[in-house]
Amino acid sequence: MADEIKHYATGSVIPLGDGFTGKSVLSRLIINPDVSDEELKDILLKTKKSYNIEIEFSSEVVEVDGLPVTTTLQFYVFPGQRQKASSRSTTFDEILSVFDCFPALLRVSALLLIYDVSRFSTLESLEIWLRFAIVKEWIYEDTLILLVPNKVDLEKPKQRDIDQIISTIYEYIADHNLPIDVNHIKAINSSCVTLEGINEIRKVVVDWIAHRGIRGVGIK
Repeated sequence: MADEIKHYATGSVIPLGDGFTGKSVLSRLIINPDVSDEELKDILLKTKKSYNIEIEFSSEVVEVDGLPVTTTLQFYVFPGQRQKASSRSTTFDEILSVFDCFPALLRVSALLLIYDVSRFSTLESLEIWLRFAIVKEWIYEDTLILLVPNKVDLEKPKQRDIDQIISTIYEYIADHNLPIDVNHIKAINSSCVTLEGINEIRKVVVDWIAHRGIRGVGIK
């Protein structure tokens, strides 16, 4: 009978950051990091800026305490623009107002704070995105906060910038008495062109959700 039981772990992953920081491409590569050169080229060339929410899913079996756990990542990728580009475009706030009631957005397992290392303004904006996540109460005792300096193929990230934003995250966490510690906050450089950091990000997020995601059991 024990052999018929299947263990599950599910977690919501929300990439946050300004528009054109690579959230959509990065999410697709984290879901499927073992792409061929042709598949990568296709993703890089055909992924367009979205003015709507994008939902992606990925599952992997991870061993936790000797048990195989089917671990599912649920990516919710919102548009990064806060201002309307045209009368027909939508903003982050408008999209969120429609999807705010999603149960998956009530307990976020992994928050990816993404910035473009070649555009300093996107780094400065992360404080706004972090404040927003705190106001929405997305961060709880089992939330991973992952800082992702993206597009490192264009420019090498400055360690002082990474240290500064990590320090800012710590300060916000302390100021709002959120129940997470230093082990919940990490930084991983990434490039969607060279695939640097993609497998590492996936491993960290998958392992985190396998151990700290919403657990469940079912019948095979």
